[in-house]
Amino acid sequence: MKKIFIIASLLLVSLAGMSQEKQPLYKSSFFGIRSDGTTDNTTSIQKAIDFIASKGGGTLEFSVGRYLTGSIELKSGVDISLREGAVIVGSTNIYAYKGAKGVFWGENLSEVKIYGKGVIDGRGPELLRDIDGQIKMRHVDDPVVPTLIYLKNCEKVTLKDFILRYPATKDDLYVIEGGDVRVEGCYTDTK
Repeated sequence: MKKIFIIASLLLVSLAGMSQEKQPLYKSSFFGIRSDGTTDNTTSIQKAIDFIASKGGGTLEFSVGRYLTGSIELKSGVDISLREGAVIVGSTNIYAYKGAKGVFWGENLSEVKIYGKGVIDGRGPELLRDIDGQIKMRHVDDPVVPTLIYLKNCEKVTLKDFILRYPATKDDLYVIEGGDVRVEGCYTDTK
């Protein structure tokens, strides 16, 4: 009887350990995301996030390089890791944002973290020049100008340790409307 109790206890301990395992880590290169600073990665990054969300969550990791993108919709359970030397570079074409309010954006999300020693660079001055040109040519009237991160009604979201650089919005590096979002150790570098 004692042996059965010990085996049952070991089984419960191992099952408890399995439930606390870390979520899977996915390298951005696995999804064909290019770090050359010129390839538009918007579709590839979005597909990667959608795939990870469909698998129950995990982390999308960006290594050293420059990753050009338009707007990316975040998904619950999917973290973004920006390793030191990784730079998410916002597109300077207003049409790459499709009316979204941020390079990274999400509404009604939970359990999301963007973290690491990397950079999110909105290239705001260049994007604003493009917007002005589009308005002068009467291609757009009053476009939404994206910030770096826009979150609305999100719970258990953390923004941690990365650098925020050159948003197109005048005063806001990120916009948080309602919910529970923690910002820790992020700082601005606009030199």
